[in-house]
Amino acid sequence: MRFTFNPGGQVTFGATIRNPGPWPVTITGINDGPADQQVFKIARLAVNHADEATAVVFDPAAAAPFRSISVAAGMELPVFVTITIPNVEMAPGSGLYFEDLAVDYDVLGLPRHQRVPMGFRLLVHSPNGYVPR
Repeated sequence: MRFTFNPGGQVTFGATIRNPGPWPVTITGINDGPADQQVFKIARLAVNHADEATAVVFDPAAAAPFRSISVAAGMELPVFVTITIPNVEMAPGSGLYFEDLAVDYDVLGLPRHQRVPMGFRLLVHSPNGYVPR
């Protein structure tokens, strides 16, 4: 996915977080904390809730604000992420990209943190360059 660089602008995209393991997990956060050194800051998170009896729905209109949620083994959680494009200097023709999500979760009561690949790269391209004022 490619977007034009617009400092302070926002981009919303959808992805899924799949639980490939044999036990349910509780996703407690999707973030870009200081340890992750992400260029993009997450402005909003929304999810489509599903359980074992409900098919996964990828519908932004039905999405609710993110809160801790359990994801059963083999299931996935559709998320909608709105990121803010940073106000940083850009050389002509350069870009910034985003290809994974920093996910905090608990499995069997133990907290974990992992970068989860989205399966695509979101690129913010600056065709003419930019210098902050």
